[in-house]
Amino acid sequence: MTHRIVCLLALAAALAAAGCNNHATYSNGTDRYNRGLVVLLSGAGGMMGETDRIHDGLQQAGVDRAIETFRWSRGGVLTDQTGVETNRKKAHELARRVEGYMRSHPGLPVHLIGVSAGTGLVVWALEDVAPEFQATAGILISSSLDTQYDLSRAMANTKEGIYSFKSVADTVLSLGVTWAGTVDRGGGLAGGLVGFGVPSNASDETNRLYKEKLHEIAWWPGDVVYGHVGDHLGATNPAYVKAKVAPIVLGKELPEPEKTLPTEAVDAGKPAEPDRSVFSPPDDSRTRAAKEPADEKAGAEEPEDTPESEPPSPVKKQVEKARKDLDEQKSDGSRFFNWRVRRPAAKPAQTTRLPDESSFFRRPGGLP
Repeated sequence: MTHRIVCLLALAAALAAAGCNNHATYSNGTDRYNRGLVVLLSGAGGMMGETDRIHDGLQQAGVDRAIETFRWSRGGVLTDQTGVETNRKKAHELARRVEGYMRSHPGLPVHLIGVSAGTGLVVWALEDVAPEFQATAGILISSSLDTQYDLSRAMANTKEGIYSFKSVADTVLSLGVTWAGTVDRGGGLAGGLVGFGVPSNASDETNRLYKEKLHEIAWWPGDVVYGHVGDHLGATNPAYVKAKVAPIVLGKELPEPEKTLPTEAVDAGKPAEPDRSVFSPPDDSRTRAAKEPADEKAGAEEPEDTPESEPPSPVKKQVEKARKDLDEQKSDGSRFFNWRVRRPAAKPAQTTRLPDESSFFRRPGGLP
């Protein structure tokens, strides 16, 4: 019995220690910490595997730095989204973690990557870091912070600024967050939906920081090739992370999306030039010679001379003849016109039922 009690106490202590540990590592070795640190934060609830996908994308892109997941979620989506005070306390813990790493590894790059509600903790942690410490950058994916939230303090504590991935097609932000409220309880639209605007009555320094250190990357339909269809977690797809997020961590320039139409598509919308035209109008003299018998041709009068620059067109003659036929039909009082044979169409058949037909339908078992 005593042995069983000791085992249970040891198990409880292990679980408690695991619950207090906010940092989950991905097989990081000491050598990785000597090259830099990347900290990942999930969205509200922390149950969609977004940090694992971001990790996979960074690994595929060759990011050889230590990658940690900071566990801040309490397991409830609405609780995480609305618990501002508790979230700020977690952000304070994250700030101390960043400072501790920067003390032991001075000068190495540090990136904080947050998703949805986790972006609030990224911004608050950067605000809380001591002035002598500066992270490299904060990366916000589908941020649920208010579009008017003042990012200037967080950007001032970074070397490169804040990168925000946004999408106007994000229905979670447009519907869910609009109903539940932003993670900072600002009450407006989410910055990850429409972007972050400069706060009202901003100082010159704030305007400068927004101009120089806020980098917004908008989703566009061409991103579907990376598995991002504009949805809430599309930017956490490993292929998209490899193409768009990893270059920020590695200090490379983001590739510009190819938004210009191919040359073939542009040419297709232009009218064909004479030398490229598929249709070539037939020679008028040869057409008349083929249609008119020789004896009629001899007695026919010569057509009026037309300028050489404007030869008579068979298509034009056909249009004029069609208009003439139409005028004749209108003057004849006909309502319907058969364009195929160019003569009045047959009148519609009589559809009025005769008296004997009515008696036929009333007979039992009668068929029409």
